[in-house]
Amino acid sequence: MFAKRVAVQLKREYWEHRSLFVFLPLVCVLLVTGFWVLAVISDPVITQQKGSDFHFLDPRVQEMLKPDETGSGYKINYDNKSVVGFIVAFQQFIGWWFFTVISVFLALYYCSSCLFADRKSRDILFWRSMPVSEPFNVLIKLVVAAASVPLLTLLMNTLTSLVLLLVMSAWLGDLGQFTTALQALPLLGSYFLGSVGLVPLLLPLFAWAMLASAYTKKSPFLAATFIPLLLLVADRFLHYFMGINIHIYELVKTYFKTIAEAIQMSFGDAGNGYVSFTFNYSIDVAIYCVIVAMLLGVVIWLRNSRYEI
Repeated sequence: MFAKRVAVQLKREYWEHRSLFVFLPLVCVLLVTGFWVLAVISDPVITQQKGSDFHFLDPRVQEMLKPDETGSGYKINYDNKSVVGFIVAFQQFIGWWFFTVISVFLALYYCSSCLFADRKSRDILFWRSMPVSEPFNVLIKLVVAAASVPLLTLLMNTLTSLVLLLVMSAWLGDLGQFTTALQALPLLGSYFLGSVGLVPLLLPLFAWAMLASAYTKKSPFLAATFIPLLLLVADRFLHYFMGINIHIYELVKTYFKTIAEAIQMSFGDAGNGYVSFTFNYSIDVAIYCVIVAMLLGVVIWLRNSRYEI
């Protein structure tokens, strides 16, 4: 029975937000893939300043380049049988950062709209007639937001890698390049684990966006972003002109510093050609979990005590 309720809730979230979780990611994949294909096929030249020389942390990068016709720069060495695999691996590295940002933005937008939409359309009255409690409903939405970050990042990065691999192999007309480049695809598993490791650090943002979605009467996404900015400005103003410190700035700074340090520690020595995601969370994460629980408690109270009829 529990599994059936979870399945029904997940289907509901998919159908109500499929444009957010399916169509927009596919558009991003098409745009990014088109950029990579054009960038590679155009045979770009890495310019070299006069009197300088290139030094790479990973010597394998040097093998993938060759001097251009003028001798003043480097071009991609397509004679190297591993060049396609190298380009795909490099795309995955850049793609993880870019697609993670996109996925977090989509998840935040989902959190800020998921509780607001059924209040605006009064679907809340229908769902409250179902045998599903508001705590269960809210937690499912938080799980959907949390799971969407690694899953969307993996989906977009995988599709981009596959399309880029197919286009480059067909363009070069070398099946051996295709087979060799397949060895770069398992790296996607490491990037997926990296995205999963980020999720606990992002939960306070998701819970805050859900609070805005449960409380505001219009524009919950703007409210979720404008209120923190307003508090930051007020904190700096009071601190600078009146000597009063309400510690909003320090709290936000510490929070994003924790995320940056976790990424830096977990990413391994990417400059030397490999990634190793091993997150070492600090005690701050436990504090963030308490904050998430408090915010969700307020959200559940609002859903049970205040909704539009």
